[in-house]
Amino acid sequence: MRAATPEEAALRRTADLTRGRTRLVEHTWPADVRTVGEHRHTAHICFLAHGSIEERRGMQTVTRVAPSVRVSPPGDGHACCYGNAGGRCLVIEPLATLGDLDEVPTPHEPTIVRDDRIVHLAARVYAEMRAGGPGSVSGLVIESIALEVLAQSARRERRRADRCPPAWLTQVQEYLRADLAVVADLETLARVAGVHRVHVARAFRDHLGSTVGDYVRRLRVQRACELLTATSLSLPDVAVRAGFFDQSHMTRVVKRFLGATPAALRRQCA
Repeated sequence: MRAATPEEAALRRTADLTRGRTRLVEHTWPADVRTVGEHRHTAHICFLAHGSIEERRGMQTVTRVAPSVRVSPPGDGHACCYGNAGGRCLVIEPLATLGDLDEVPTPHEPTIVRDDRIVHLAARVYAEMRAGGPGSVSGLVIESIALEVLAQSARRERRRADRCPPAWLTQVQEYLRADLAVVADLETLARVAGVHRVHVARAFRDHLGSTVGDYVRRLRVQRACELLTATSLSLPDVAVRAGFFDQSHMTRVVKRFLGATPAALRRQCA
């Protein structure tokens, strides 16, 4: 893996625009590149639209696969290592406005957001930004979505501080990841966890921000994006390996989550 030069970093900034009081910065990186540490002075959202990324903060390493959202407080410094498919990400940064009564919700630490609705909102910003010329994106819409994502993340951070996820939730997540083609019902997951099915449903809602069904769909979308960007498998094969019933099923779900079809995503990453 090679380090990116400052000149290359500038070239890889493929969009930088302001809509309303929100700055949108897109970065597009090739495979196997390491970037130097970055610091932003305000709270911001990083939407990974395509590929995979490894974020390093001191001795801590976090891996993300598209589509995913990370919310960060001001001053979050980290280096990025992009995988064998490269990556494309959008930084959504509400601008500080001195003297205003409103303030940008600020998380206390970098957080990978696993709420499907927040991922969908960030994907909507990205899709609208790429839809057309400068006049195609409403600044008010973008600003509202960005503030909502930060506010929801801050609320979830407070809830997590009050409640730790049960140990059995990790077992259930691993069970679901093991075979994405399986549509497990709550009764089965309850047996895996050793708790009542009501506790399973509540844990997914409280700690992962989604129903079990939406969580599985997100896992499938992430796997499909990996295969679309890192392999030359046909779309029907990608669908099967990602756990979808067939290609049309994959197309419907991916478009719902990301606002683009699998074929369009593959063309964008070519």
